Amino acid sequence: MEKIRVWVEEYRTKAIIFGVVGIIVLLFGWSWWQKSQATELKDLGSQEQKSSKTAKSNPVTTKTKGSSNQVKQFWVDIKGAVTKPGVYQVNHYQRVNDVVQAAGGLLKTADLNRINLSLQLHDQQIIYIPFQNEVAASSSQLPTTVEQTPVMSNSSSSSVASQTTAASTTESSSSTGKLDLNTATKEQLMQINGIGEKKAALIVNYRQEHGNFKKLEDLKNISGIGDKTLEVMAASLTVGMDSN
Repeated sequence: MEKIRVWVEEYRTKAIIFGVVGIIVLLFGWSWWQKSQATELKDLGSQEQKSSKTAKSNPVTTKTKGSSNQVKQFWVDIKGAVTKPGVYQVNHYQRVNDVVQAAGGLLKTADLNRINLSLQLHDQQIIYIPFQNEVAASSSQLPTTVEQTPVMSNSSSSSVASQTTAASTTESSSSTGKLDLNTATKEQLMQINGIGEKKAALIVNYRQEHGNFKKLEDLKNISGIGDKTLEVMAASLTVGMDSN
């Protein structure tokens, strides 16, 4: 028993020292582990914030790109020497040639020397394709509600000649006090005694399809116009010099 008591007293001090050291090591290790966990959580939170900011910024960029590439759609009205005149939906990238093709193409009687097929389109544009031998109407003869579309090429010598001829025939008709049958608009024809809206439209269509009138008697080729009607209209109409 004496030996056991001596052994316990001898090693008790060492056991206490080792116990204290062990507790200190455990406390230090636990403290270090807590700090490392806090650091990892902080880094993870920073990465999540960066990812969130990146995700929020991407949709804005995508939206901006989408709006810049958006195609603008609008409507134009094409008339004259095309297969299917009418109103067509186009976009801002297209030209006069595109809407001509959409309208079935040009007629054989279209005057190609007075057409600029490369012109860019815009909303509510009116495109008129002239017929061969058709006298170019001056801006004063166009209805005030219609926008004059510059389809004809300004550099074309034939266009200049046509405009000069149109001016001379207008002066000639104004001097006689009669309306030139080859340059009159539908609205002007409707002011003539014996011509209503229907006959005025038929006269303009006949002129576009067959060219200028050579004499007043050519009006009898139009349905609804006979000798008596022609006699009434002849008092207010004339055929200009450019009737060939």
